[in-house]
Amino acid sequence: MKALVGVDIGGTKTAVVLGRLAGREPEILDRQAFPTEHGRGHGPVVDRICSTARAMLASRSIPPGELSGIGISCGGPLDSRKGLVLSPPNLPGWRQVPIVDLVSRALGAPARLQNDANACAVAEWRFGAGRGCRSMVFLTFGTGMGAGLILDGRLYEGPSDLAGEVGHIRLAEDGPEGYGKRGSFEGFCSGGGIARLARAEAERRLEVGEPAAFCPDRAGLDGITAQAVAEAAA
Repeated sequence: MKALVGVDIGGTKTAVVLGRLAGREPEILDRQAFPTEHGRGHGPVVDRICSTARAMLASRSIPPGELSGIGISCGGPLDSRKGLVLSPPNLPGWRQVPIVDLVSRALGAPARLQNDANACAVAEWRFGAGRGCRSMVFLTFGTGMGAGLILDGRLYEGPSDLAGEVGHIRLAEDGPEGYGKRGSFEGFCSGGGIARLARAEAERRLEVGEPAAFCPDRAGLDGITAQAVAEAAA
């Protein structure tokens, strides 16, 4: 069996997946996620990624030597060719982190790093809704917002792995802030942006005595999340 480990490092949570290639189709054997710890640099997160992967392999009685490869996705900026996480705004303190070397040595298998939106674009193009397309765009909405481009049958990364990033395009002169830029695409449409937009609307309603159902008083302002907004909309 060709065992494979996938890792997605996000600003809010990190996920580890154990899978294998069954013919030409991927099969997911196990998946676990945990909150991405902030404040102590990359070390605790990398340690937990590796311990989680080892536990998954052990639970399936897969010897470490049967792990064929590791794919790591992370928000940029990063250098996929050198395997470095450079300094993503969603991961404060992660500067020049050699994530590929750290994980590869710990798990004893080759690893590769890719911008998370680019990795999603490739996965959707190879195995999902984009199968058969020559060109497509994948938009990812999480703590931040990104985009990956498949152009003329190949991933287009650009010189700095940032070719598809549309999050900082300004949509309006004013609006929720996405990492220092008010009114940006990310400010309106990321998970964090939706929460900030909802909080602004809740504050406006409270000031005129018409509280929103998802935030009936000021005590609830700090608890507004994109999930809470989605549940209220439903």
